[in-house]
Amino acid sequence: MRLKEAVVGVRRLGAAAVVTATVAVGVLSTAAGPAAAEVVDPFAKRYDESLYGDFKTIGNTVMGCPTSPADMVQRCAIASQGLGKDNNNTFDMERVNLAGGAAGFGSSTGEVTVPPGAEVAYARLFWGGNDGYYKFGKNTLKRCDVSGADVVRSPGEPKDAVPTISVEGKAASPVSVEDMVTDPDATNGPHYYTGESDVTSAFQGVTTGSPVPVGVGGIWAPNGRGCVAGWSLTVVYKYNAPNDTYAPDRRNVYIYGGHVLQRSQDPDTSITVDGFYRSTGQARASVTAYEGDWNITGDRFLVDDQNVTEGLTGNTNNFFVSAADGSLAPAYRNNLSIDAKDFTIPDGAVPEGATSAKLTFRTKGDTYVPSALAFSVPVPDLEVTKTSSPATIKPGGTLTYTVKAKNVSKLPYPNAKFTDDLTDNLDDATYNNDAKATSGTVSYKQPKISFSGDIPAGETTTVTYSVRIDDPITGDGKLKNNVDVESPRSNCENGSTDPNCGAAPAIEEPEPPVPPITIENEPTDPVVPACGSTKNTITIKNASGTERTGAQISWPVTAGTAPVPSSGKVTKQGRTYVWKGDVPARGTVTITQRIKVSCTPGEVTLMTVTAQGPNTNCSADRRSLRGGDNPCTSAVVAKRVQGRPGPSGPVEPGPSMAETGGNDHQLRVFGGAAAVLTVLGVLAVAISRSRRRH
Repeated sequence: MRLKEAVVGVRRLGAAAVVTATVAVGVLSTAAGPAAAEVVDPFAKRYDESLYGDFKTIGNTVMGCPTSPADMVQRCAIASQGLGKDNNNTFDMERVNLAGGAAGFGSSTGEVTVPPGAEVAYARLFWGGNDGYYKFGKNTLKRCDVSGADVVRSPGEPKDAVPTISVEGKAASPVSVEDMVTDPDATNGPHYYTGESDVTSAFQGVTTGSPVPVGVGGIWAPNGRGCVAGWSLTVVYKYNAPNDTYAPDRRNVYIYGGHVLQRSQDPDTSITVDGFYRSTGQARASVTAYEGDWNITGDRFLVDDQNVTEGLTGNTNNFFVSAADGSLAPAYRNNLSIDAKDFTIPDGAVPEGATSAKLTFRTKGDTYVPSALAFSVPVPDLEVTKTSSPATIKPGGTLTYTVKAKNVSKLPYPNAKFTDDLTDNLDDATYNNDAKATSGTVSYKQPKISFSGDIPAGETTTVTYSVRIDDPITGDGKLKNNVDVESPRSNCENGSTDPNCGAAPAIEEPEPPVPPITIENEPTDPVVPACGSTKNTITIKNASGTERTGAQISWPVTAGTAPVPSSGKVTKQGRTYVWKGDVPARGTVTITQRIKVSCTPGEVTLMTVTAQGPNTNCSADRRSLRGGDNPCTSAVVAKRVQGRPGPSGPVEPGPSMAETGGNDHQLRVFGGAAAVLTVLGVLAVAISRSRRRH
């Protein structure tokens, strides 16, 4: 119900500061925060077993319609058929005692059918309802709804009541109360309680193959406006071996219990169920919740974020409608109290190969109180996985496949059979004829590898084989293939979509060769006057038919102007210029700048280009740091001016020259000539390159 529907204009009272979070490994965690579902008792796992069987959930209300006045009797009768617009907060509900329980408490009956020949592995009883208190502001009222008169409560308090159970007409016996929870006194709005009990012993030796009546009594329940109370029962049945009709596959069955107030403005409450490995077949679930209203929408139950359809109405936006499976007496379509129902999980949720499922309570309208859920998922007896090593392979390499078949059941798995079809491999590879197995028998008949053998309980058989990848690749370059298990109860039966049944290693494609680039670095004038300048051009050529992407060259910063590229980008990094860019196929990139030469006559200005990456004539290990006939180095000489003329007359040698037979003028000429010859060596090469260019 909604608080605002109880009294128009009543403002929403503050919720307790508890926020739900996703449950991990069966426990729901909380954290402080505003506008949160009130997790009075986090959902926790009560049962977890893998078996050949499943579960069934039934339940019933212990509340009935009012016996007066006549108009309310009639309206409630209509509402209990799922008709009209009324909900439980319209009526002064009265507890019923239809299972012969103690006076002052509620009781009702239901029925459950255990499949022929099965035995009950586990049974758990859940019960709960309003505790007869309603906190309104600072006041605590003895009501279930803010409107109406005070309620008439059952004797004592809910936590002191001990329900009874009667199965198949046997005498009712008290249950052992577990996990009894009541809402905190500070909780605003109506207060609820819930309890649980393991009642497996009550179902020992029960009749199978036909409905078994179940009576539940001693349920604490208040009479009054909008009061709810009821019970649910989840029964897990099993066979000792697969049963073709009722248990063809093994299933993991889980039961959870908790106590959450899921109000209309609250975030989701989610429970993550894990620890299984889903195979082919239907996944199922059941829920128990109090206070779901037939005529208030917005409440949902989701599995892996997919809405579950309500079985009676076909609606996904009003899942909690007070409908209970297996109700016997009373037998209402809308019992105005409790949902207790099981259902099939939507297609697409919990896919094959999944190892967890998220079950979510959500509402944007109706308020309700979840207290129990069950979940079952088909799991394989034979869990098969296929892997390849390495994950990527080069042409000419050897690829090893490993297939592991694990018997995860508690029974021996006789005559396990599976095949691995290599058809999609053999267009690109050759089988090495080396298949082997740790147990059983493995054989090869082109194109299939086959295994057969017994696998003991809990044991794993491993099959390995290898193929050699063709070089060059001659097929489609794809190596995907799947294992097909011919024996039953496996995750890799024919047509399985489980990704663990196949391996798809990738063949490494050889990287295309890097297009070569040729670099020429030369000045327009190799000899210029001292303190002068000349234009310098770096030309990057790509003679191939493929674009050279991401090319990079660098050269030292020299006096002059900043370099200007025809494409790409030049950046200055410290004392170095760096160009980065692409060189088009059969194209060039030029970088021009003016270089200022030294003011010292005869001095040579050198500028060497270094290219990064392969396939270039100017890589660091190939270029020369000296001048000469090197296309990577630009050399510019500062022109020497004419020296002053020597003396006009003869010069007599001084004492210091007596032993040489020469004179000062000759030494100056010879010394100057040596320097000039050094420069001329560079000039000759530079001029030679200049002539070749023109």
